[in-house]
Amino acid sequence: MTSSRGAPRRYGTPPFRTVVVHGGPGAPGTMAPVARELASTVSVLEPWQSARTVAGQVRELAAQIDRWASPPVTLVGHSWGAWLVLLVAGEHPEKVRRIVLVGSGPFQARYAAEIRRHRRERLTRSQWREFEEIQHRLADPASRASPSALRRLGELAEVADSYELVPHPPAEAETDPSTFRAVWAEADEMRRSGALVRALRRVQAPVVVLHGTADPHPLQGVVEPLRRAGVDPRVVVLERCGHEPWWERYARAPFFLELRKELARE
Repeated sequence: MTSSRGAPRRYGTPPFRTVVVHGGPGAPGTMAPVARELASTVSVLEPWQSARTVAGQVRELAAQIDRWASPPVTLVGHSWGAWLVLLVAGEHPEKVRRIVLVGSGPFQARYAAEIRRHRRERLTRSQWREFEEIQHRLADPASRASPSALRRLGELAEVADSYELVPHPPAEAETDPSTFRAVWAEADEMRRSGALVRALRRVQAPVVVLHGTADPHPLQGVVEPLRRAGVDPRVVVLERCGHEPWWERYARAPFFLELRKELARE
């Protein structure tokens, strides 16, 4: 694995035709475990997004693909990254061969309440209070929420969103609350207004959905909007699996098996 300031992490040698895209937004580095695992069989690019608008992140990722990869590429996006890779594929179909969505959030607002309900059920009362307090601080433009607050939010989300995790190191994320606040506010409004679903209609590349049965992000809210937009995804349901399959005790092996199966289609 190599990296340099301003450059994506690179695992292996060119050409890079597999690109893993982190979630957050504002949590670069969270896909490093996936990139390292895949690097035993393919060369992988792990770009980090820093732009503070949705359109800016789309342009940024498209430019990173042009500069560092060999398009068309397979885009593997996790959580917010799943939305981002679809937006890039819609704007730049010539750059994208296929798309893998891992733990994607739902594309319509009516499904989002289910996420909150599941998380509240899975966290203790004190954890839930802390989770909501950090969310409010991060959403407030006047707040001076620190990177440690965003990291803590990620830790609590991991507790709420998992089934049974193997012991693992903390996420290699350089969290950025400002990016999280700005990009997520815009992305959430795209979901509320229907702009996100409209953008799905522009996707031409084949789509695969990898989703855990214990992920609080409802699978129905991912698959149904895609199908209504004319995208017919291949859906792989991972049993006993939460939001981060690569750390799940029972789903880690099936997850990488399915992911490698998709990459082998190259």
